Amino acid sequence: MWPPLAWLLVPCFLAVLTLRAAALIRWQDHHDPEPARWPRLTVLLPVYREPAVIADLANAMRALDYPSLEIVLLVEEDDAETRAALDFWPFQVLVVPDGRPRTKPRAVNFGLLHTRGEVVVVFDAEDRPAPDQPKRAVARMIESGAAVVQGVLACDHDGPLVTRLWALEYAVLFRGVLPFLSRFGLPFLLGGTTQYLRRDVLEAVGAFDCWNVTEDADLAVRLARAGYTSSVVLSVTNEEAPVSVTAWVHQRVRWLKGFMQTTLVHGVLPRAVDRWTTPMRLRDRLALAVQLPVQLVCIASHPVGMAVAVSDPHGPLAVLLVSGYLLTIATFAVAARRIGRPMRDALALPLYSFLHAAALTIAVVELIVAPSYWRKTQHGLVDPKARLQPPGGTTDVATQQRRHVA
Repeated sequence: MWPPLAWLLVPCFLAVLTLRAAALIRWQDHHDPEPARWPRLTVLLPVYREPAVIADLANAMRALDYPSLEIVLLVEEDDAETRAALDFWPFQVLVVPDGRPRTKPRAVNFGLLHTRGEVVVVFDAEDRPAPDQPKRAVARMIESGAAVVQGVLACDHDGPLVTRLWALEYAVLFRGVLPFLSRFGLPFLLGGTTQYLRRDVLEAVGAFDCWNVTEDADLAVRLARAGYTSSVVLSVTNEEAPVSVTAWVHQRVRWLKGFMQTTLVHGVLPRAVDRWTTPMRLRDRLALAVQLPVQLVCIASHPVGMAVAVSDPHGPLAVLLVSGYLLTIATFAVAARRIGRPMRDALALPLYSFLHAAALTIAVVELIVAPSYWRKTQHGLVDPKARLQPPGGTTDVATQQRRHVA
């Protein structure tokens, strides 16, 4: 007989697996017509203690092709080491006054107060966006009427197994799941970078939540609740992935803690905190639920589910878990094939799931004792020469796939 917990897990597992299966679809992008007028674009670059990446970041920004561009580096007041590396920084610098919380969204909100672009995009310090990405994203925004357009995030270097699994995870999410949700007009969680936002909409929903450590997820929910739509452009921003298990755990703890914060704020107390009362469609609520609380439940239940399955290897829960693993492994293997990475890496997904469970455990504790503590992801650890794609090259997913395989 199934334990009561299993009956709760079945719909959760099936919902997450259905969403992952969407990544098996090979999505094709299209180029939107150029608008009659290009709106001014503000690029905000929050950095903290990252002097090693400033030169490469400057090169990536120089490569951007857009007719009306405002590029602003955001540096914290006490970040002397980064400020000392700005002698040859060719663009505007804003010093963010010391204050609390010490988070990326607080710095971005400060940047919003001192810039005027009609469209705003945030990049991380190690990002290397395709040069034509701003034009493609803004054209998609104008053509679709979306409030936000999300680009594709990808890992552009090799590394240990945890790095390669991170790359596959991103391939499934940004090249499969998000285009699927966008295609059917469903809301999706934004990436922490490469999201092009209409300033008027961003200001209308209160900008970024400085206290949420996944401000991108929180903003995605608030945009959906306010009735705005999102879209995806299959143009790549290359990123530096974690190159050790410790770095991966630090990053994932912050993400999972932020997902819990967002779920609590928008799921438990919606009327108390929501000033934008546009009712959400049921399908939108379900789409966000699968990406937030349902995903958290699946991660948390993984060790329990494995224990139950081992104790009853022929039971229905064991069959469900094995089927789910096989589908997920197949999805990750297809993603690996498409981006030119070893398909055998997908076989390590069960171990990767336990790593997620460990990160979630830490995140729960941290949510209680230090909810707004920002676990910094260290960048600049990968030799720039080892990163496969220089700033001047990749324009879309298909081109990157061909070059990666080559």
